[in-house]
Amino acid sequence: MIKIKGGDKMPTCKDCKFYEPIDETKGNCFGHEVPADMDVEKCPAKAFQPK
Repeated sequence: MIKIKGGDKMPTCKDCKFYEPIDETKGNCFGHEVPADMDVEKCPAKAFQPK
């Protein structure tokens, strides 16, 4: 689990090393099309790794 200090921005899919951008608003994560700004807690592959 990622711990964030108060006030820090939560990581999103676009912050993951497995995220491959399709365009500015969405990308590919292990074959799943995901919004770039989706919270990592909702990661469809449950494989978030920071870049």
